[in-house]
Amino acid sequence: MDLIHKLLNLVAPPFTFFSLCLFLPPFYAFKFFLSTLSSVFSESVEGKVVLITGASSGIGEYLAYEYAKRGACSALVARREISLREVAEGARKLGSPDVVVIQADVSLVDDCRRLVNETMNQLQRRPSFLFLSSSHLVALYERPNLDLMV
Repeated sequence: MDLIHKLLNLVAPPFTFFSLCLFLPPFYAFKFFLSTLSSVFSESVEGKVVLITGASSGIGEYLAYEYAKRGACSALVARREISLREVAEGARKLGSPDVVVIQADVSLVDDCRRLVNETMNQLQRRPSFLFLSSSHLVALYERPNLDLMV
């Protein structure tokens, strides 16, 4: 066992050092290339509609604030309306031009239809992005026909 420890103590540090010297510079060059590419070809979400479920707390709340900073119109959906209204007020303060608050349970099919219909009716256009940040969403996926829901 001592022989293995001595061998690893002798081989591992130089191997680690040379591996870092070999792989770290190309990795940083690749990251720099990607960041430059994303800044040149960044997609603007200003004025687009974002539908966020589970927006009263956690990841959904964070998404609402981030898209508000970028100028997106938000449709915020959650079961807790009081918390949802607080998040909507914060999104308005951060710059969201239009925020719709919808109390719904995404585990119910009728509520899902209602939230899409309310979003389209109040914001006068389809959602460009849909974020499902609910903690316990279990459903079969079926491609929705949004024209039939209106």
